[in-house]
Amino acid sequence: MFCGRCGTWLPEPSTTCASCGASMQCLEGAPVTAQPHVLASRVAHWPRTSFGGFWRRVGAAIVDSVILYFPPAIVKVLLGLPLLATSSGPDVAKELLVNLGSLIMLWLYCALLESSSRQATLGQQLLGLQVMDLEARRISFARASGRYFAQFLSALLCGVGYLFNLWTSRRQTLHDLVAGCVIVIAERAPRTAPAQAGELG
Repeated sequence: MFCGRCGTWLPEPSTTCASCGASMQCLEGAPVTAQPHVLASRVAHWPRTSFGGFWRRVGAAIVDSVILYFPPAIVKVLLGLPLLATSSGPDVAKELLVNLGSLIMLWLYCALLESSSRQATLGQQLLGLQVMDLEARRISFARASGRYFAQFLSALLCGVGYLFNLWTSRRQTLHDLVAGCVIVIAERAPRTAPAQAGELG
């Protein structure tokens, strides 16, 4: 259920909007719901300070990198593979499998946590960030996966895609723009609606 005036998501049943105070009852007594054009790009009207800045996002990425470093490192030690060098000979296949497993682990870590009720990885949670779509809703697993793989575009451009955060109005990186997402500061964000069923990134 959405407020017809400001587009804020409200739990049912609600008689007034907690955000703008509008009555949720029309003349006939039926609840008012926002139309798609009301909901479109609600985050465009938030102040710029509501979005995650560059250094806050860098800090979250560093925390996630530290967390995700240890599982593959432990596997390499158990397999007798070098941690800081490229394997050679018969160990190349083992290292390729470990790297593939690391990629899958990183994808699931990001996609599952960003599409969860927390809407953030552990690093993002620690830095007070949340991932949303452009209607301030929780994103689906499909959209979170799309956002993760779109990061390769940002990296392939010598990291310039990450610097988009410095000049875009909603502090979006290239992969945020591709996936239709924003990262917001949790305490400044409105209550979010659940992700729509069947939503694709």
